[in-house]
Amino acid sequence: MHNKDFHVLALVKGEHQFVYIFDEMGWDDLVETLCQQAEDPDIEFSWFDAALLSHRAKTQIESANEESSEADQSTPTDNETETEFKAPIASRLPR
Repeated sequence: MHNKDFHVLALVKGEHQFVYIFDEMGWDDLVETLCQQAEDPDIEFSWFDAALLSHRAKTQIESANEESSEADQSTPTDNETETEFKAPIASRLPR
């Protein structure tokens, strides 16, 4: 499942500020942009910067997906009753 959240990455290097806003579907475009900037000798943006930011972006996406998945799992389905969903763990253990 794709998360529809927007993510923000920022990098400040000396006088230069790099800010990227992206969503999960824009991952490929973000990586392409980072690579283009790393290749450009006129921009103070290195391959290390590109690797670091792409890693951070991937981590943000994965974290958002995990949170979304956990929220989906904690919401009762139509087949579950309120009692089943809210019952404490101890009450579900065999006696």
